[in-house]
Amino acid sequence: MDEQKKAMERAKLVAKVIKEGGKKGVEIEGVADMGGLKFFVTNVDTPEGDMDLLTECMNAMNAKVDEGAEERKGGSGAIGKLIFSCDAEKLLACAYVPTPLAADINVLEWLNDVLSKYSGKILCAEPEVEGGFMAKGYVDVNAEAGVFPLKIRDPALKIAIQYLIGKGQFPDDDDDEEEEEAMGDDFFDTLDC
Repeated sequence: MDEQKKAMERAKLVAKVIKEGGKKGVEIEGVADMGGLKFFVTNVDTPEGDMDLLTECMNAMNAKVDEGAEERKGGSGAIGKLIFSCDAEKLLACAYVPTPLAADINVLEWLNDVLSKYSGKILCAEPEVEGGFMAKGYVDVNAEAGVFPLKIRDPALKIAIQYLIGKGQFPDDDDDEEEEEAMGDDFFDTLDC
């Protein structure tokens, strides 16, 4: 009975992970469509430091959209992603680069660039998953070095984005271009016409 209960709890957790991944996939697809992004970096919560669950989450993000479904899920398989999840002991990372973008970003180099900053390790690289390439890795807690998963999760996300900016694959907010001033409707009330 104990094993059956564990299996049921795991199945519920997998369902939550797939739900989060499916929703994030739709969000990523929408942001990419509006902003022309080819790559995206984000955190996910439900895998809680479990690599199998983090992989399930990535697969749910990449799933083809079922147009007949009541709720839209997935759909971001054409967008490269690096997702993070952590628990108290480790920060996990799963990177995916679709085949058409592999000439722009090498999935292993991208992941290694982030993990190496914290003495992290590459677990595996799957040379070809459906539609692209995937690599997975982790950073263990190291109290002596001040490396704590929750503390480094957001900085790791920024490092992943900086890598993309350096490769010209992500918009740089610090561009020196002059931005046009946004003006609301009340601006026109001040004009003398």
